Amino acid sequence: MSDETPGLAADWTSATVQANGIELHYVRTGTDGPPLVIAHGAFDDALCREPLIAALSGEYDVIAYDGRGHGRSSAPQSGYAMADRVADLVGLLDALEIETATLVGHSMGGDTVAATAGTHPDRVRALALIDPAGLLDSGRDDDPERDHDEIVAAVREQIAEWHDHTTEELIEADPELQAHVEAGEKRLAKRLAAARRRVDPAIVAVFEDGWLDPRETYPDITAPTLLIKADADKAARNQHRSIASQLPDGQLVHVDGAGHTVFRDERERATSELQAFLDSV
Repeated sequence: MSDETPGLAADWTSATVQANGIELHYVRTGTDGPPLVIAHGAFDDALCREPLIAALSGEYDVIAYDGRGHGRSSAPQSGYAMADRVADLVGLLDALEIETATLVGHSMGGDTVAATAGTHPDRVRALALIDPAGLLDSGRDDDPERDHDEIVAAVREQIAEWHDHTTEELIEADPELQAHVEAGEKRLAKRLAAARRRVDPAIVAVFEDGWLDPRETYPDITAPTLLIKADADKAARNQHRSIASQLPDGQLVHVDGAGHTVFRDERERATSELQAFLDSV
């Protein structure tokens, strides 16, 4: 298995722009249709969303970008707070001369696009939040017994471990990546492993800063919003419904059988829910 990262689809472009004082790398389908911007979660990069980009490219001009400290974007040693990540995204829209866009974000990216929609409502046509990080504490994804400092230390150690291995070694050692290989998705497994090797240790600051409080942000989001959550027990689902009710124009969907990586665990169902929502707005 080669340690090289797979190339782009033939009709997609890869470029960088200056945004908020840094270089942001992005891939773009350039297809006809309204712009749709995808923000990935921590440890991923733009092309980790390749299957979703491809699924949406028939109807949207899809732009997926590498967040600061990830992929091929700049990795400054500071500037990882929520306000910085929002400024990065708005700067990307400005640089690409996009007035309004549909925003789709997973985990860390879900918090980023939610905060952007709350503070820059005129830039957001519609919003999809995929298991956003700010909601993890209210579900089954995080262990409430874990101390914040322990989580930060674990993230720092995990990044160092990834950097000590090749892409091939990471794939061989990780059950999730092996499952993709066994399912005939070696290309995606390479994307995910390569993204982990590129993560800069400076992104630990994202975890130190903490996640968005949805109860403070969601009431300010005026765009139509789909909240896609991982599978959860009855009590957690009730919590999610309560929080989702803070969205002025929101709807909530739980994807049965999916963990935090919803679009990798249950891709067909999650993509169908997202496409149905996008068709309705």
